[in-house]
Amino acid sequence: MSVARLVPISSRVARWTHDSLPADWKQQIGRRDRFHHVRVGIIVAAFALPAVALI
Repeated sequence: MSVARLVPISSRVARWTHDSLPADWKQQIGRRDRFHHVRVGIIVAAFALPAVALI
């Protein structure tokens, strides 16, 4: 998910300058943030579920 979704968006954002912001820059940043939150949720679940299973 990081390579397929977050890296392309982050690479595109890194090339932006203050003068060359696209019209939908807020939506692109929001999309990247949503993907990041999903990724973090999956990582947390991957660690929490086995710990809960042991209890």
